[in-house]
Amino acid sequence: MDEYAYDAFISYSHRDMKWGRWLQRRLETLHVPKEVSQPRENGRLRVFRDQTDLAGAELQASLDRELRNSRYLIVICSPASAASRWVNEEIRSFCALGRRSYIIPFIVSGEPASDKPELECFPPALRGMGEDELLGANIQEIGKYKAFLKVASVLLDVRFNRLVNREKQRRLRVRLSAAAAVLAVSLVTGGLLWHSAVISRQNQKLNFDIYGAAIVSIARKDTIDPEELAFLQASAEAGNVDAMLLLADCCQNGWGLAPDGEAAFHWYGQAAEKGSTQGMVGMANCYLSGIGVAADPQQVFRLNLQAAELGDVSGMVNAAACYEDGYGTAADSEAACRWYARAAEANYDLGVYHLARCYRSGIGVEADPTQAFFWMKRLAENGNPDGMYNLALMYQYAYGTEENPREAYLWYRSAADSGYPDAMRMVGWCIENHYGVDNLPLEWYQKAADAGDPEAAELVRQLQAQ
Repeated sequence: MDEYAYDAFISYSHRDMKWGRWLQRRLETLHVPKEVSQPRENGRLRVFRDQTDLAGAELQASLDRELRNSRYLIVICSPASAASRWVNEEIRSFCALGRRSYIIPFIVSGEPASDKPELECFPPALRGMGEDELLGANIQEIGKYKAFLKVASVLLDVRFNRLVNREKQRRLRVRLSAAAAVLAVSLVTGGLLWHSAVISRQNQKLNFDIYGAAIVSIARKDTIDPEELAFLQASAEAGNVDAMLLLADCCQNGWGLAPDGEAAFHWYGQAAEKGSTQGMVGMANCYLSGIGVAADPQQVFRLNLQAAELGDVSGMVNAAACYEDGYGTAADSEAACRWYARAAEANYDLGVYHLARCYRSGIGVEADPTQAFFWMKRLAENGNPDGMYNLALMYQYAYGTEENPREAYLWYRSAADSGYPDAMRMVGWCIENHYGVDNLPLEWYQKAADAGDPEAAELVRQLQAQ
């Protein structure tokens, strides 16, 4: 049996949460090749992602335990993580276990050993290690999918090229199986879209709102055809903002064409010039990661703040993060909290999460466990699994509220029902330790009784009489 509960522990800054989620999901859904010597349950990797920013001392001890129970430590590296005290502490703790050669940097922005401090992506605890000690991946060099496969190859001790070829074969099978079903439709719609593109080039004043449904349809597809790209190009050139944004995304991510960072930056810029806040945020992300343009923290801050002031919730959260970390502007925790609050008041999940974190840690506002609990409850009630999980923790550890085992169990279960692996584990822990589940049989017997089951109704009477 494997001596570790997890194949990897993912450490990251809260600003890189989307990357932490994405990498965990990709690793956990990768089917382990048959030649891997160490058998794994259900043929899947086991990954722990730190999702407990609101945890107290008890939870910190739990994180230390999960670090010890993880074979590898994956560090999401960016200028944000380089400035994160918590990421650095997790690296130091892992090194203290004598495991420094089992650290995998996953670089999403910035660069290691940079001459410009604002671009440094390695936390201090990583900077003293030789490059030969750190076998990692950089999405800026090989793209995010190959970077993910490179990490997986280290975790599985499988050749990188073996995984790349295997993934290509899988995608080919998917395309071939879908081709027959969509062929007839493609012949019709492909010709229609191409005809629309021709018309658009002949009449630049044509109102492209009539093509809105076509653009939405393209955005929902898994693959994009040359005719559809031509339609998007023509629509974007004619001034349709939605087409500009979708075309920028295609260029940035290599969707239907080779990745082209400069083209992505161009189209985000064209959309921004027309007042699109999504275009502004897209440009800011390009400046953040150096996509099609030199990385520029000041531009990252300026564009996100501009979008925020126009009411864009993503811009609000990004501008707040810049203020919090002093990225592209002077650090200002009060301004960070204000923008997080604006996004939270708009009921934007990331804004709600970060406002709760501000109240938990006293970032730009006086620490207030009651307010932290209030906003985390809001996030949970929005149906956000991170919110559900953290709210359960708060009920369990009496943070901002009284301990309530029953509520803790119910929120763990809600998060687990949403597919949250850590919550599934905690549901098992609750049942094993009879925490908050004393009335669980009665609850289900009652549901059956309410549905008309006479035997269940009798069991309800017996349990209530005890």
